[in-house]
Amino acid sequence: TPARDPADDLAFAEAIRTAGNVLLTEAMHSVDEHVIIETPPIPILADAALGHAPFLLPKESRIDRYWSHVQRKSGGTPTLPVLAFRAFETADKPLLEKRRLIHDWMSRPTEDASTYLNYYGPPRSIATVPHAVVLARARGGATGPAAAPLSFRDKAVFIGFSAATQRAQDQLRDSYPTVYSQPDGLDISGVEIAATAFANLSEGRPVQPVSRAAGLLIVIGWGLFVGIACRWLRPAWAAGLMACAAATYLGFAYSRFATTALWMPTIIPIGVQAPLALFVGVWLHHRDSAREREVIKRAFSYFLPSAVVEQLTQKLGSVTGGNKVVFGACLATDVENYTPLAEHMEPGSLGELMNAYYSQLFVPVERSQGVVVDVVGDAMVAVWAKASSPVDLGTRACSAALAIVDALARFNAAPAGRPVLATRLGLHTGDMLVGSIGGSGHYEYRAVGDVINTASRIQSLNKVLGTRLLASQETVADLPAFATRPLGTYLLAGKTRPVSIVELLGLEAEQSSERRALRASFAEALARYHDRQWADAGARFAAVLTAVPGDGPTRFFARRCAELLATPPGADWSPTILIDMK
Repeated sequence: TPARDPADDLAFAEAIRTAGNVLLTEAMHSVDEHVIIETPPIPILADAALGHAPFLLPKESRIDRYWSHVQRKSGGTPTLPVLAFRAFETADKPLLEKRRLIHDWMSRPTEDASTYLNYYGPPRSIATVPHAVVLARARGGATGPAAAPLSFRDKAVFIGFSAATQRAQDQLRDSYPTVYSQPDGLDISGVEIAATAFANLSEGRPVQPVSRAAGLLIVIGWGLFVGIACRWLRPAWAAGLMACAAATYLGFAYSRFATTALWMPTIIPIGVQAPLALFVGVWLHHRDSAREREVIKRAFSYFLPSAVVEQLTQKLGSVTGGNKVVFGACLATDVENYTPLAEHMEPGSLGELMNAYYSQLFVPVERSQGVVVDVVGDAMVAVWAKASSPVDLGTRACSAALAIVDALARFNAAPAGRPVLATRLGLHTGDMLVGSIGGSGHYEYRAVGDVINTASRIQSLNKVLGTRLLASQETVADLPAFATRPLGTYLLAGKTRPVSIVELLGLEAEQSSERRALRASFAEALARYHDRQWADAGARFAAVLTAVPGDGPTRFFARRCAELLATPPGADWSPTILIDMK
């Protein structure tokens, strides 16, 4: 703006021309967010100055950079800090040559370009001297040590308004938010930002981001490194490696920034890629582990119960850590005349036959939630240990045993030429230890306890009674849905306590009236036997045999009655039958 007294502008212009090193900034007026009008100094001052240029800052919430070059209708031009740096470089050249160089630089075609600022600290970090101090010393008005004139020789001096307080900066509003804005609202002034840009150029240390190509290579290379590391290392190792690698990368990036002001990518590699790679790596490792466990479980499920396989794949404690004593039911099976059959068959054919045979036994057991705990040759042991109640447990075991009888009937009926595998079954309930049994590095999943031995002895009792499926009375107690035939009390081989035995015939609802009548007749005959009325009992058993000639228990008790009549026992006779055959 022209002075009120033109003589003042003339004096000012003459001082500028005499100095020969003064650059003026152009006023900036914003019409709207897209249009900015640049107003050069008045002609008398513009002609006297070494040059003039705008100083344009991006309209951003925080000033991190400045425009180093801007486009004009006449071409591109450097902004004030760049032009000042060029002028400072030519300080020792003659004035006319400096003017020519400045004119050439201002008219050289360029494109818009922005440069990041490397701030030196909070507001007024660059040495700031008030006008009043400079004038007082120049005029000799100061006293004491502060009286010596200030020397600006070989220095670049930026003149403008730089407030020391937030209240003072509101007078001109030439201040901008930066990373160093103070909590009290004090920002860095425009003139100090211009001085900062000039100082960055003169020191060769503006904040310089790596090139787009280099940044892309860094991001890709880092991504490959963290991705491969997190994919193939265990999660704990991957997390440790990521922490060390991220710290190393961040330290290197910081050292490059501190020494050369090189700005390397940090947010994406450390804040995005590293945690994302670690998360994906952990997820993939978990997925692979889950798949491996499924493969192991699928493989081991052919040999062990699913609960045991789950325990092993989850590494839950020792092998025997899952052992427990439970109340359960046990089913023991055995094939008649297996030894001569195995002696006359080729091992391969025998193996195929037994695989087909056991497939008929395993399916009913598994379907009723039982577990096969032992298979030796022609013998199988299955247990039921998980049930809501003893009744439910007995129901499952009896249902599975009857299903096996039906399945084997179909199995033995076809195909022609295949050996018939007549199977005996025994059921008993009681406490048992279920778990891994063994030692010296070798364990097998087994059920251990007297209930297992008793079920095996009950199974063997079928040989004596000529039956297929026997159970202890306590197994079928409170199970009215099943048809049973009590067969008396037996002291089985090796046992000290007698066991009441019943024959499991099927479901009560499926029994015919003839079968029920025969069961009643057998029960009456057995009652006479227990009452020592062996003649009457024998006659009744004979009547049952007439109706059912092949009934094994009836034949057994008819023979027992004949033996007792031929050789009457003493008064201490007990109806409990001693079985000495295993």
